[in-house]
Amino acid sequence: MKISDLNINSLIYLERYVNNGSPSGFTTKFTTSKGTSPFDLDVFFHPLICEAPKRFFKTYGYIPEITELNIDDDKGWIVVHPDMQDENIFKNEFIKLYESSDIKLVPTASGRTLMLINSSVKGYFKVHYSGIIGRIKRDLTHKKAISGPEISELFINLINQKKLDKRLTLLPETGSRTFINKEQKKEWGMIWRSFEPYNFNELETPYLVPFFSLFGKDRLNPNHPTLLEQIIEKKSVSPVKYIVDSLILPLIECYFSVLTNAGIQPEWHAQNLLLTLDKNFNPVQFVMRDLESMDKDITLIKQLNLNINFKSSPFKCIDETQYNYYIKHSFMYDYKLGEYILQPLIDFLVETYSAKPFEITKTIKAFVKPLLNQLPNNFFPKHWYVFESVLIDQSKKERPYVELSNPKFR
Repeated sequence: MKISDLNINSLIYLERYVNNGSPSGFTTKFTTSKGTSPFDLDVFFHPLICEAPKRFFKTYGYIPEITELNIDDDKGWIVVHPDMQDENIFKNEFIKLYESSDIKLVPTASGRTLMLINSSVKGYFKVHYSGIIGRIKRDLTHKKAISGPEISELFINLINQKKLDKRLTLLPETGSRTFINKEQKKEWGMIWRSFEPYNFNELETPYLVPFFSLFGKDRLNPNHPTLLEQIIEKKSVSPVKYIVDSLILPLIECYFSVLTNAGIQPEWHAQNLLLTLDKNFNPVQFVMRDLESMDKDITLIKQLNLNINFKSSPFKCIDETQYNYYIKHSFMYDYKLGEYILQPLIDFLVETYSAKPFEITKTIKAFVKPLLNQLPNNFFPKHWYVFESVLIDQSKKERPYVELSNPKFR
């Protein structure tokens, strides 16, 4: 994509096509069906709607009514991905599962987060997917479904109190709804996500870009330079200075701001972060999304004397009694942030501008050193941890961690 074509409405194109995929290599290997995949050329698809008496549903927070669906007042509903039409949970005489020709959804990079495009209400549905996307099943039980809106509310409160770094914002997840089949003891969730970032001003920051699109190649226009190349050329700035001073170091500082002010350990890989840019392509804010996958560090919350309780507990709650408590600290920072965002940015500088990677990592380590003092001693382990390049079996407590020496970014 050319930067001359960038605007708020180009986001969906960036999501789907200006995307190299995850470093794990599973992005295009395991995705949704043809016609619903982010990587296909289909413009949109019609979802399934599960409609049933309201007693089958549990709602948390706020989900707008979609008038185009014409749901009776005595009924509840959730959006269901078309790939899930044969699931047993919907087989009950009181349950109606049908394709809706009234609304159109567009897949985003995640495949099961779907943008609503033909309604007066703008936003996203994040839906349950019992198949594998990437390398795990994307089921959405009640505890999982309420976790994102719960963290969203926490972040908004902290932003309003000016307790988070001002360069941080989020795509609010305002509510969830779970379909519960008590006879089968099964749950099937849905999350509603706002279309615009919190406190977003399109006049001041007209560009909203997924992080992976900054250094990703355009699948439909492979000859186009990356967005970062075009921005650096347009601004006539030092590539290393622009990326290190405007992206890498502020992002790391924001990561520690979330840790120390919320006790939340962000999962900031390149799909979970977007960037707002002003008209001169200066980075303004980092936009968080997919909030439910963040770790709620109960031990850290107590050590920081924060008064936070989670209704989604024990989902994504970690504490020092767990075998992988310290490993998880490394995993989120060293692996998710480090290998999915920081390393690709450094690789881009090396490959495109012959930058010296050692000098960049040296700068990062020096910057991080005083930030580590804000955390309890030994918060990070001596080594750092990544995953093996395998599918994740979520039925097991153990994870395929690989221990490595000499952390790159601390």
